[in-house]
Amino acid sequence: MEDKQAPSIARIAIKYGLIQGVLAFIVFLVVTLAGIKQNWQGSVVDTVLLIVLMVLAHQEFKRTHDGKMTYPQGLGSGTLLATAAAVVTCILVYIYVKYINTGYLAAATQIQRAALEQRGITGAQAQQAMAITSAIMTPVGIVITSLITGIILGFIVALIVSIFTQKANPRAVV
Repeated sequence: MEDKQAPSIARIAIKYGLIQGVLAFIVFLVVTLAGIKQNWQGSVVDTVLLIVLMVLAHQEFKRTHDGKMTYPQGLGSGTLLATAAAVVTCILVYIYVKYINTGYLAAATQIQRAALEQRGITGAQAQQAMAITSAIMTPVGIVITSLITGIILGFIVALIVSIFTQKANPRAVV
């Protein structure tokens, strides 16, 4: 009889990260296609999905590793999950913005300009703000900022989630 080895922490984290990445892209598409201008709703949905999938990944790890998971294992797993999710989402968003909906960036820039005007910012200040925005509003700029943001947010979520999902070995010497 062959001994079946438990899946590694990386394998579990990447599996759930891929799921999170695809779900985050679907949320992005829904927000974009629905024309929702306030993007915070999508961010809330993405964060809730990240928390749920991180908890599920931690549960799977504990289920396959004698019910134990240390805080560092949870933090590492959660951060890897968020990194994998951010990479997948960024790749899909890049393809969408660069090849499928090439007018996305122009529309987003126009929304930014309208938001500045609504706040009463015009003239030189608006020009300066739009110059900064246009540097980020490229397919590569979106990928870089989204990747950095996704990893940092994922690390913060992993810090918090791992507090609640950890379960150390009770026989361990401290």
